[in-house]
Amino acid sequence: MNYLGSNKLRILIGLIAIFLLFQAYKFIKIRITNIDLPKGRIVFSSGVDGNKEIYIMDINGANLKQLTRNSATRTNTATDYQPSFSPNGEKIVFVSDRQGENKEPIYDYQNRIVGVGSSKTGALDIYIMNSDGSDQAPLTYHGLSLNPFFSPDGRYVVFETKNNMRRQKMIVDYARNDQRMLNRESGQCSFSPDGKKIYDTFQCDLSAMDVNGANRVRLTKFLSIEESIKDPRKRKVFIQNIAFSHDAKKLVFVLSEAKEDFMDGLYDLVKFYNINIDGSNLEEICRIDCLNLNWPYISKDNEKIRFCNIKQILYSADDKAIIFIADFNYFKGIYSLDLISGSVEDLTYKKQNWRDIIDFVFTPDGKKMIFIADIYPKYYSFHAVILYNIRSCINYYLFRKSTPPYDNKYLCVMDIDGKNYRRIVKLPDGTEAGHDFIHWE
Repeated sequence: MNYLGSNKLRILIGLIAIFLLFQAYKFIKIRITNIDLPKGRIVFSSGVDGNKEIYIMDINGANLKQLTRNSATRTNTATDYQPSFSPNGEKIVFVSDRQGENKEPIYDYQNRIVGVGSSKTGALDIYIMNSDGSDQAPLTYHGLSLNPFFSPDGRYVVFETKNNMRRQKMIVDYARNDQRMLNRESGQCSFSPDGKKIYDTFQCDLSAMDVNGANRVRLTKFLSIEESIKDPRKRKVFIQNIAFSHDAKKLVFVLSEAKEDFMDGLYDLVKFYNINIDGSNLEEICRIDCLNLNWPYISKDNEKIRFCNIKQILYSADDKAIIFIADFNYFKGIYSLDLISGSVEDLTYKKQNWRDIIDFVFTPDGKKMIFIADIYPKYYSFHAVILYNIRSCINYYLFRKSTPPYDNKYLCVMDIDGKNYRRIVKLPDGTEAGHDFIHWE
C-alpha cells in the first residue's frame, strides 16, 4: 500500500472539507439579537466570492441577495463597490470597472450604444441599477470616478472624478443625461436637506451654490492663507464632514489642522464649528488637540504618535448634540459632543476591542444608531493567520480566486447615549459600505 500517497489524499480531502465549511459558513448569521428594529435594508460590497460584488439584505440579516455578478478569476475579473441607495430605495448607484472587461457594446440607461468595452484599462465608472439588481447601466464612460451618492430628491448623482491628474466634483442629472462639474477640487460636498443647494469646501472655505453650480456664495473666509497653495496636497488646513441640523437652519463642520509633515488623516488639531446655513453666526463649539490626548500610539521605532481624525458627523435627532466617529491615536470610537456644554463623551469605550468603526446611521425615530464595526476576534492570531492562509491557498490553487482581506465586521446597534450595545449580524468578509448604505422602509 502506498502510505505516502494515502496521507496526501487525506490531507487534500481535509483541506477541501475545511474550505467547504468556510463557504457554507460565510453567509450564515452568527448572532442576531431579538432587539426591536425598524424594517430596513442594507446594501454593501463584498469580495467573499473572489471579487467585489454588490449585495443587499434586511437589517436583521435575512433575505441576503447578490445584485451584481462578474467573473471572479484572477485573469478576468471586474469589481463593483461603493453602493448607495436613492432616497426612495428604488435605485442604487455604485462604482464598477466592468467597462474594460470585454469587447461587448456598452449601453446607457436609455438603451443607446455609447461605446465598446475593451481589455482592462483601469477605468472606474459610475453605474446605476434598480434595487433588485435589474437594469444595470453606466452613467459615466471610461473615466476614474468614485464615491457616488444621490441628492435628497433622487434626481441628481454627485461623484468624484479624476481628470488631468486632478480630482473634481461632478454632478449628473441622469434622467436628462446632463453632466457638469461642480468644483475643480475634491474636498467635502453635501446637499442641503431640501436638495436645492450644495455646500462644499471651495478654495479651502465653506461655500454654497445652486445644484447647477451657479450663484456660489462663500460662507467662511478664515482660510484665505491656504488659497496661495495651489497644490491641495500641500495644504495644512482642511474643512471636513459637513452635516445639517434636522430643522435645516444650521450646519456643523470640522476644521482640521495638519502637521508639517502632513499625512492624510493625521491632524494635530480639530475644531468643531456651528454656522447658520446662510453663513451667519459662525461659532466654534469644541476643539480637540492631539497633544492633550492620553495613551499616545507607540510605533515600532518607539516614537510617540499623536493625531486626531474625525471620520463622520451627524446631528442627534433633537439637534442638541453631534455624534461622530473619531480615531484618536488609533483609539477608534463613536463620540457625542454636547452643543451646549461643549463636552465630549465616548459612547463605545470598552464595549469591544475595535479594529475599526466605519459608518453609522440613526433609526428613523433617532433613538438608536446602527453602525458597521470591525472587531478583533477573541482568538485573532488563530483566525487571521492559520485559517485565513489555508482558505487563501485553497481559493488560489483550486479555483484561481482571490481571498478578501481578513476582517470580522458586524452590523451593530446601540442607543443614542451608548447604552444597550448589541451585535445584529456578522457581515461577509471584505464588506465595504457606501454613502447611504441603509434605507428604512
